[in-house]
Amino acid sequence: MFVVLTSAAAASVASAALNPLTAVWNATTSAPPAERAFSPDQQVGILATAEQSAPNPAAAAAIAFTSRQLGLPYVWGGNGPVKGDAGYDCSGLTMAAYASAGISIPRTATDQYRRGPAVPLSSLKPGDLVFYGNSGFAHHVGIFVGAGVILDAPRTGTVIRLDPLAADDLFAATRPSADH
Repeated sequence: MFVVLTSAAAASVASAALNPLTAVWNATTSAPPAERAFSPDQQVGILATAEQSAPNPAAAAAIAFTSRQLGLPYVWGGNGPVKGDAGYDCSGLTMAAYASAGISIPRTATDQYRRGPAVPLSSLKPGDLVFYGNSGFAHHVGIFVGAGVILDAPRTGTVIRLDPLAADDLFAATRPSADH
């Protein structure tokens, strides 16, 4: 069964994301938004599969790092506990995740998007960064883990968590590497 996404660009991602996790995601998307949460067992399954499916060791390490941050609070401008903050914002989380893998990426979502290298939304792999907004200003970034799911720090009042990839303003993806 296909994951239903709201963005036309993201729809092509869903068709490419058919795998065992699709059933898990479909079960969560049938619940009202306030009740869309993954059980601990579902989270472990999604994240373990993402690490195993990552295209390279750096992507697997970034996913593993971010998985260990689940439940930390969103903190605007946050760079995480190691840097003295209680949590992260979206781009602080992705920067720290790739730094843990030995890859330096810029601090803001827009600069992370511009650094590239670009990946078609139809070719997402676990560990890819996905961007929301537009090419002039990316207001949000998350780490794709597969089956239409991302790891992210969504906004004030939330925690680092798994969220749906879908959004009206999903516009681009990149695959950080040591070469860029």
